[in-house]
Amino acid sequence: MIIFSNYVENIKSHFKKEQLKAFDSIVEYDALQLASGGHNDTEGYQIFTPDFIVKDMCKAVGKEILDFTKTILEPTSGDGAFTTYIYQKRLNEIKSEFEIESLRALSTIYSIEMDKELIEKQRNNIFTLLKQFIKKKNVEVDSSFYDLVKCILCKNFIWGMFNTEHSDGLLLGVDVVYRMPEAEKGKLIAVDMPVWEISETSVDVHDEGVDLW
Repeated sequence: MIIFSNYVENIKSHFKKEQLKAFDSIVEYDALQLASGGHNDTEGYQIFTPDFIVKDMCKAVGKEILDFTKTILEPTSGDGAFTTYIYQKRLNEIKSEFEIESLRALSTIYSIEMDKELIEKQRNNIFTLLKQFIKKKNVEVDSSFYDLVKCILCKNFIWGMFNTEHSDGLLLGVDVVYRMPEAEKGKLIAVDMPVWEISETSVDVHDEGVDLW
């Protein structure tokens, strides 16, 4: 059993106020709360992807989706239909070193959603999925493991607006993420993306100003 407390304290010391609030708000549901569970694919003005389409699209991508070193980006992620499905598939692939491998599997999944309630719900869905998986498999983890999971969710699962900036010389433009709620007010602040390095002896994260394609 690995103790992650020191890493968690260090990461949280660099959190913004909004991230600290997000950390404290992450909870485990009794069950996953996905709007597109098979019978309801709309909620107000939102449209959610049905389960069968999620499965078909992930199948079309192929086995690379299971590679923890491959980056997954869901730019309009809702309550997490794709991210929960992909993380579940990745968890099923883990054969040993569950704590480290499950963290690595999550650390390369990135999610953008402009609806604050939905991104909060999505973080809770991922957290619930992992906790239920651990209970089912009888894996022993320290409570600090869950705190580190929350840190990853706060950094990688972003309340933001995904948009395309056109630039001279580029045919399709550059996709960027703008921070909410500033973007709603017309103040477009590009979000730096977190890059994680996780091992048995070290957990490090740094933000990079990257262009997303």
